[in-house]
Amino acid sequence: NDLVHGWGLDFAFRRCVEPAHEKIGVVDSQWIVHQLIPSLTTQGQVTNADYGWQEVKDRCKSEWAVFQDRLENAYRIYFTGEG
Repeated sequence: NDLVHGWGLDFAFRRCVEPAHEKIGVVDSQWIVHQLIPSLTTQGQVTNADYGWQEVKDRCKSEWAVFQDRLENAYRIYFTGEG
């Protein structure tokens, strides 16, 4: 898994299928209510009541940037025939 969370993947993949609203489906039929709390806080070091939330955010941003680069490269290669 390239990402800590999959948020935004549907928007990234919409360029891959036509029509996107018909071909990108729902994984679960029930809505998810986001609690606005980090769910991976145990991955950072806990010091002085800091539960590592910044580390989680940093990791999410870093992995999202890597994913975006990979998707852009794949998109460019596909449409320019470089691959």
